[in-house]
Amino acid sequence: MTGTTRRSYGERAALKRQLSFMDVYFASIGGQSPFLSILTYGTAMIIYVGIMAPLAALLGTVLVLFNGLVVYELSKQITRTGGYYKYAHLLLSHRVGIETGFLYLFYSILYGASYAFGVSYLSAWLFNWDPTLTMIAVLALTVVLAVSGIKPSTKYAVVAGSIEIAVLVTIGVVLLYMADFKLSNPFVGGVSLSNLGLAVIYAAAIPTGYGAIAPLSGEAKNPKSTIPRAVIAVILTGGLLAAFDVYAFANAGMVLFHDNINQIISTPSPVLYVLRHYMGIYLDPVLIFAMLSDGVLGTLAFSLAASRTIYAMSIDGHLPRALSQVNPKGNPVLAVLLSSISMLALSVLLSNYFHGPLRAFLVLGALSTMAGIVVHLVSNIALIRIGIEKRIRKWIAISTIASGITIYSIISAFTKISSVYVEVFLLWLLFAFIYAEAYSIVGSQPKHRFPATLE
Repeated sequence: MTGTTRRSYGERAALKRQLSFMDVYFASIGGQSPFLSILTYGTAMIIYVGIMAPLAALLGTVLVLFNGLVVYELSKQITRTGGYYKYAHLLLSHRVGIETGFLYLFYSILYGASYAFGVSYLSAWLFNWDPTLTMIAVLALTVVLAVSGIKPSTKYAVVAGSIEIAVLVTIGVVLLYMADFKLSNPFVGGVSLSNLGLAVIYAAAIPTGYGAIAPLSGEAKNPKSTIPRAVIAVILTGGLLAAFDVYAFANAGMVLFHDNINQIISTPSPVLYVLRHYMGIYLDPVLIFAMLSDGVLGTLAFSLAASRTIYAMSIDGHLPRALSQVNPKGNPVLAVLLSSISMLALSVLLSNYFHGPLRAFLVLGALSTMAGIVVHLVSNIALIRIGIEKRIRKWIAISTIASGITIYSIISAFTKISSVYVEVFLLWLLFAFIYAEAYSIVGSQPKHRFPATLE
């Protein structure tokens, strides 16, 4: 009787492999929120380095690519649902796996919520919309899409993401055309290394949507090919698109102000100023579509990723078993509801606490960035271990370089972020540690061994 129950539970808990490369790719593009990222981080890059912004974008892409290559290699070895949690769980230890799982949930839920706050801030600033209502509308649509299942969600991501990429490419081409294709030299000097370094850090924040890919491994068709290809494709798409658009923005500004970069930088928002000057009233419909599209795509991507991490932790017994129940459509609906409603509830709570979306956007962005950096460091260490175990020098070299970049990012984040928010992050880390230790004691877990098979 017990054996029958377990078999039926296992059948009920299995996720379907139904995602194509395009599904995974566009779901991850949504995690980048391209227009919102270019609008915010692109503005910062132009302020710091002017016409050299596209160079900063390319350097930032190279930095992200190293961490992406780590995920590229790990995702070819481990094809189960859970992503970063599963990498740590199988390659390091179950304790580190639990801690990494909770850190990833902290990262993904806060990162998704930060997109909702970013959209609500822009809607209030540009169009005087009620920021709270905008945020709730975006998150409510996210919940509906996430609960409807992974296929409807990715279909929406494919359509909306395709339109958004086309819009961003079109904007860049139009700006070059309206500037009569007078092309400025992006390799001019006169920029300090410190300013270039800051611009590169901002640029590296743009092509980061690949963080939402790995947890979907268990639902991808041919995952050993689909997930790794999507990781690299998303990073390159985001980085190259950002480089092209920020060049178009900066170049159009240089033409407008007769090569006086200081006049461009002195405007309240260089990117929006250039867009409004050249596109006028035609810009508003584009802004509204891209803004709302980014809000839904960004929150949806990380809501799905968080739910798959919850599902994987539940399957392994690290969270209540009910959270791994799957409906006939292959959707872990309770895990989806938990991640989506957590994102919505947190956003509503913090909107009252911070009394404004901008502050909430900045705080959530900082906290989620810290968690994301640590999660990637754990993945780097996991690849180092498997590289040593299998004596593959390429893996050791890639993960060592990525670890160096990640450790530098951690130090930079901890020194620049308010101590109050660092303490919040450390408290969550402490909770994850205590939970993992308590689980190990109560569950009487055997000593972790390197798995014979990683699939």
